[in-house]
Amino acid sequence: MSLNFSALHFLIGQESPSAEKLATVFANQEDSYSSNNTHFRIKKENLDDEYFWLYARYGETLPRSDTVLNTDSQKEEDNPRNTNQAELNKQLFFLYCIGSRTLYLSDISKKPWVEKYLKEKLGKKIVIKSFITDIDEFNRRIKIIKRIKFVAKSNLFSSAGNVMEILPNPKDLFGLGVPEKLLIQADFGNAKLTHSFTENLRQMVNWKDKCEADSLLCVGLDDKNFEMIFNANSFIQKISVRVEKGKHELYNPEIVQQALIQKLQEIQ
Repeated sequence: MSLNFSALHFLIGQESPSAEKLATVFANQEDSYSSNNTHFRIKKENLDDEYFWLYARYGETLPRSDTVLNTDSQKEEDNPRNTNQAELNKQLFFLYCIGSRTLYLSDISKKPWVEKYLKEKLGKKIVIKSFITDIDEFNRRIKIIKRIKFVAKSNLFSSAGNVMEILPNPKDLFGLGVPEKLLIQADFGNAKLTHSFTENLRQMVNWKDKCEADSLLCVGLDDKNFEMIFNANSFIQKISVRVEKGKHELYNPEIVQQALIQKLQEIQ
């Protein structure tokens, strides 16, 4: 059975959060929260400042029927649940990856609730939105470039293509032959957008499309100083993990967490 996650851009204020900003709220703890008629039990974890995990079980007190159907006898019986009790039979999984600045959410319809809950905990505006997936739109809206992270692994496509020519003699840069993985992270502070950058970014996107590169992340600011991210991996807006439900048709959250992190490590 597959559990789908949406890849989303998570902002606190105007920028993606650092591990330091999330550490206190995501200290390993359990929490209760009620919103309208929906009641939540929440578990949060900080996984070595690399991933931040939130698991919520939730349900409603109403509507409530006075009777329930006994499926064995096919007879109605008094409902044992009181109006001050909620059956927490729904699940939400949230994982934020610091390295890729990406939030993975199992139910996109719960995005407003996540924004509201974290706003109350952090005391700051929370925005969760889709990544920009169109290179022309990114180049049109961005004004400042802050950071670029680029990864290429040695394979048939990268060896045959031009990606390994990005540095002087990268095929034998250290006298050790072709590296298994070439990782470049460039921090520019606040560099103004140039025509050369837009053309080079298109070239790097082309490498990604041809499987010559594995990942490409570009972080910048728009004219209102809001962070914007172009993440070539987020052209795939959803990822799926193979997990099975338990005997009561609920997922084991520990298995979901492990499966999701393993999947991310495979594709990043």
